[in-house]
Order: sequence, then C-alpha cells, then structure tokens
Amino acid sequence: MKNLIFLTFLASPALVPAVATAAPAPGDLAFVAFNADEDGFAITSFVDLAAGEQLFVTDKEWNALPVQVGGDFTAGEGVLAWTLDTGLTAGSVVRFSAVNSSADVAVSTGSIARSGSFSLATKDESVILYRAGTSGPIPLAALGMGGGLSGQLLGAGLDAATTAFSSRVDFAEYVGPRSGLGALSDYGPLVFDAGQWLARSATDEAATVPDLTAFTAVAAPVPEPGSYAMFLGGLGLLTVMARRRRAV
Repeated sequence: MKNLIFLTFLASPALVPAVATAAPAPGDLAFVAFNADEDGFAITSFVDLAAGEQLFVTDKEWNALPVQVGGDFTAGEGVLAWTLDTGLTAGSVVRFSAVNSSADVAVSTGSIARSGSFSLATKDESVILYRAGTSGPIPLAALGMGGGLSGQLLGAGLDAATTAFSSRVDFAEYVGPRSGLGALSDYGPLVFDAGQWLARSATDEAATVPDLTAFTAVAAPVPEPGSYAMFLGGLGLLTVMARRRRAV
C-alpha cells in the first residue's frame, strides 16, 4: 500500500511544492521605450516578478565602484520607487508616465512614489533600473542617450544590459520581434541592441504612446497521445510490480 501511495504522489503535479520567485538579476528586465518630451518610459520583464517586489528607477549616475563593493549612485536628481501590488507575468510591458511631476506620475501596473527631481533630457541622459541589495543597489538594466553614457555607467555591471544611443533622442522604442522566439530571455540581446529601435529627434512627442504589446515565447510542443499512453502504461507496470512484491 505504501508503494501505491508513493507512486500516486509522483504522478500528481498538484502535490509538488511551488518554487519561490528569485530576485531579478541584471538583464532580467529591460527598457523598451523612452520619451523625453512626455517624461516617460516603458519596461518589460523577462521573468515573473512576485507580488510585493519593489524596484527602483533613477536618472542618477553610478559612482564607478563595483556593485556591492562600494558601488552606489551619486547625489542629486531623482528616484522612482515601483512596488508591485500583484505578481507580474514574464513578458508584460509596464508604462511609466509623467515622471517629472510628483502630482501626475503614474505607472500602468503597481504603484509608484517619486523622490527628488526626475526630468528626462534628450541627450547626455541615462536611466537605470535597480533593486536593493544587502550592500547597496544592484543595477538591472539601463538606457541612455549621448556619448557620455559609458562614463555614467562605469562599474555598474550592465555592459550586456544597456541600450545606448549615440545622439539626441526625443522618443525611442523597441520595434523588433515580440513573439516567435523559444524563450523570453532570447529577446534580451535584441532589446539591448539600439539597431532594433526606432528613434526620433527634434520632434514633439509629448502625446506619443509607446507600444505596450507583451513579449511571448513559443510554447513547448505537447507530447503526442502515444507518449501519454506509454507514461501511463509504465505507471501501471510499476503498480503491478509493487502489488506482486507485497503478495510474496
């Protein structure tokens, strides 16, 4: 009887404990739109984020020291604190708008609070997404305009998680594929490639709304009916063997 109970447990996915959501790492999220005229941007996450997760966005510069070893942001400018009231499904796109206004700042998912002065410029500007770590902030992704970006991010550990534009940008958004790839993480190298973006300058983009289409991955193929039959047949054979051992 014990053998039968054990086999039933193995065949019941509902009895397997849920795996906790890990803290996001660099490159797990990315900026997918930027609007200096509207003072807004959009972010996607390639991983699930748990309810209660709090992330931050700043237009401050990094102090060039290693992450978690003295690395931190310089003084001045502002910080947005973004808190998820419910979990965020991987692939979702979240819009942040009017971040320059403490009265009108808004986010499409979760809640947001602003501190300091947060105003996006068309050049020599960078925005960094990060989370709190045990020994200081941990940068997750960055986006910037102008030739000084590399100096602003020196030491932040975002060489593979930054979208960089060399000149002025009023509005820019990722226009590459958002479906058809095998895993959500496969979109990362595309999103971090400025060549996959549409960028406009010297235009009034205050009323432009970014593309909020979610990213999706190709579903894994469903096993053919014959595979299920073989699996169930194997379980049946194990059950018979367990009964015979009990009868001996």
